[in-house]
Amino acid sequence: PPSRWRLSDLAAGLAMLLLGYVVLLGVLVGVSVALGVTPEEDQGGALLAAGVTLLLEAWIGCVVWLVARRRGIGGADLGLDPPQSWLWGGYAGAGAYASLIAYGVVVMVAERFTGADLGVLKEGNGIPDSPANTSAVWFVLGVSVMALAPLSEELFFRGFLFRAVQGRAGLAIGLSVSAVAFAAFHLNFGVVLPFFAIGLIFAWAYHASGSLWTPIAAHAIFNGISFIATLAGVSS
Repeated sequence: PPSRWRLSDLAAGLAMLLLGYVVLLGVLVGVSVALGVTPEEDQGGALLAAGVTLLLEAWIGCVVWLVARRRGIGGADLGLDPPQSWLWGGYAGAGAYASLIAYGVVVMVAERFTGADLGVLKEGNGIPDSPANTSAVWFVLGVSVMALAPLSEELFFRGFLFRAVQGRAGLAIGLSVSAVAFAAFHLNFGVVLPFFAIGLIFAWAYHASGSLWTPIAAHAIFNGISFIATLAGVSS
């Protein structure tokens, strides 16, 4: 169906997102300094950082909900009706890992044949393993990564940003803008290219299936496998 988002909605959503991030990061820094703790060395600091991460992910989804509520936009307009087929979720999940693997192979081959140190391009976006990470920290991070992130990020980058831009500038521009924003959001140069490709795949899955639940499912599978692999590496 035609997008009901306006450019003014997009501007308001981006402003709210940035404001919330500044406030939450300010709280993290302020409390850490006041208590004299750091996420890398203190269990309290690690739990505080994990809690702020959870709140940041939750705020992404809240921004979309607040803007949608102001405009009277419901779940169906966001694409939250169930898909007729879940196959697009499987395709998107497989495509995401294929993109990541292909990128890793290209970087490895380029490094071997050029002799250049491309370590910066191989830095993933994984969760740092710290001695301060207790079971409670890993639990909070697991909820953030495997549950909140897929729902909130797909609501914002696909249900909101992609739909708003697509409705004004067309499918190709909508796909590109949402993918660029999704890659930039992860704040890691080493994942810009593969996450751009993943953003394209998730947006296309949403467009092709007509349901936001397909990229949400693909995103949850992608994050879940990565998180479980991280835990396995920590415990080994």
